Amino acid sequence: MWQGMKSVMVFDPKDSQEETNRKWMEWNQHKSAVGDKYVPTAQETRKYLAVQKNEGRRYA
Repeated sequence: MWQGMKSVMVFDPKDSQEETNRKWMEWNQHKSAVGDKYVPTAQETRKYLAVQKNEGRRYA
């Protein structure tokens, strides 16, 4: 997990609409204010992924 991230939501394309809705509801009940979370920029994300790739790690 990236440094500074506090939560991640994972969706499976095989999930039904009901399961996706349930995941959103659960996440909304347990999350804190969005403003207190750091979100990397696209440039930072590309740089991070490039470093991981150079180190032989693979991320989907």
